[in-house]
Amino acid sequence: MPATTEMVAVVAMAKNRVIGDGSGLIWHLPADLKRVRSLTMGCPLIMGRKTWDSIGRPLPGRASIVMTRDESWAAEGAVRAADLDTAIARAHDWIAATPDARNEIILFGGGQIYMTGLARTNRIEATVIDLAPDGGPQAALFPELRSADWTRNILEDVAADGDVPAYRYERLTRKTAVQV
Repeated sequence: MPATTEMVAVVAMAKNRVIGDGSGLIWHLPADLKRVRSLTMGCPLIMGRKTWDSIGRPLPGRASIVMTRDESWAAEGAVRAADLDTAIARAHDWIAATPDARNEIILFGGGQIYMTGLARTNRIEATVIDLAPDGGPQAALFPELRSADWTRNILEDVAADGDVPAYRYERLTRKTAVQV
């Protein structure tokens, strides 16, 4: 296994950085779900408990590491971690124990998890939806980024189609790499 593991944030967000309403995503993009599967297969996912609850199950071929301060929390198919360092250690353990694992740790949401882990993230794979919902009182947001720290590449623009709003795929790469 290579010595360096990369942390990658995978996020779908509205153009105003809203990622959810506190209970889940507020859009359905079937093509994006396929892209997320491709980006995350064979990787450990670090997520918060609300993100776990919105998914409702472990995703096949990936580890689900759930950050929560609730010491009694447990769910079948999930590994609990109280903090980011513990979550990263458990992700490294899963990579080492899984023959087909990729050497990437995926930061998978929600807003607090992105806020906590972004300082250790070198790449962001973003789907930016051409909507600006307020998200309601429990809105989850992706953190604001300093453009001076990141190189942004637009990979693809997708036109609106029926009930599916327009969106684009972006890859942001940290200009000065950080270690996980």
